[in-house]
Amino acid sequence: MKRLLLLLLVVLACGASYVIGTLSGSRTIELPPAEWAAGSPAAEAWRQFLASLEAAGARIYRETADPGARAKGISHLAQLASASLEMKLAKGDPASPAFTDWMSDYRKFLGDSPDAVYATAEISADHQYWISGNVGEAGYLGFMLYGRSINGWNRAADNISLEEMTLSEAGDFSLLLSRLRPSGYKGDWLKLDDDIHMVMVRQYFHDRPASREASFSIATVSPTAYRPVVEADVEHGLAQATLFFNETFSGNLALMEMIAKNANSFDTPREYNQEFGGVFYPTHDNTYFGTWYVLEDDQALVVEGVAPDVDYWSASIQNRWMQSLDYRHHQVSLNNHDIDVDEEGRYRLVLSARDPGVGAWLDTAGHPEGLLAIRYQLATDAEPPSMRVVAIADLEKER
Repeated sequence: MKRLLLLLLVVLACGASYVIGTLSGSRTIELPPAEWAAGSPAAEAWRQFLASLEAAGARIYRETADPGARAKGISHLAQLASASLEMKLAKGDPASPAFTDWMSDYRKFLGDSPDAVYATAEISADHQYWISGNVGEAGYLGFMLYGRSINGWNRAADNISLEEMTLSEAGDFSLLLSRLRPSGYKGDWLKLDDDIHMVMVRQYFHDRPASREASFSIATVSPTAYRPVVEADVEHGLAQATLFFNETFSGNLALMEMIAKNANSFDTPREYNQEFGGVFYPTHDNTYFGTWYVLEDDQALVVEGVAPDVDYWSASIQNRWMQSLDYRHHQVSLNNHDIDVDEEGRYRLVLSARDPGVGAWLDTAGHPEGLLAIRYQLATDAEPPSMRVVAIADLEKER
């Protein structure tokens, strides 16, 4: 009897401990006084990063009252913060570079294309770099350098892609990045100007899930000696992560505000300029057309144009946070392998809530407003398409 009573007491004690621990673990954490970070540059940089997250969240709730858009906005901030910390803090040392897969698994920002893979590395003209790898089954592989303009915006600098590169029979390549081309060197090369801070590698595919991606790595030509991380490194990395996060988020909102004033039109907003466009990391190899579309449930946006004579071009839909829509479950992105062209070389895209059965249909997937992005790749003479809003019922009559 005593043993049974003792066993019962032990069980009750364990149960009470579990409940108390659970309640304690789920308690809301109170913000500590700011004094905890005083005197520590790294801690102050951390507080600045967190303040940026808080300010961005508040901005999202000011921008829209739609619960779905707010939820996606907060998710977007988490994804952007993740990429910012990986790029600038974990892999932010130009003396020991490493690539960050921007859209790795779940991350989406800056107008990602479902057909593309984007990787960036932090670099500096103080070093020389080798990028080497294998092209895999990428239909397009391009390397773009970005510098800083006087006003702080990104500057699209030097660029090279497969058409200009030397490949082995097996698809292997190597690319040198340096201030000057070495005497007698005849291989692939990109010039590092003093302001260069990033290299971006883009891959495009007509069928990305079924294709083998390119593989590549980056290393300094003259490896630097190992040095343990110090507080100044953390401070700098966090400051750069904060800068990238804020520039990306504020640039996103500014662009959406510009184009929303002239919805359902490809006209360039008067406020837009090329220097501002640098925040979106454009490439010389793409010609971009975009519009903010606004549709009623029974309306469709019809986009018609002359198909460019190129290996790849595409159209896709993004939300207000410049994230591609759910392409795993909805037809929100098409490339030229999916789009029929008539005898005159013209195409027709149709954005609508349901498939009218004519043209190449893009499903708005529950988004009556959004961003349509069209990319023509390596097009020498790109003619802007036209657009019009029509009733879906009128299109269905054409079937």
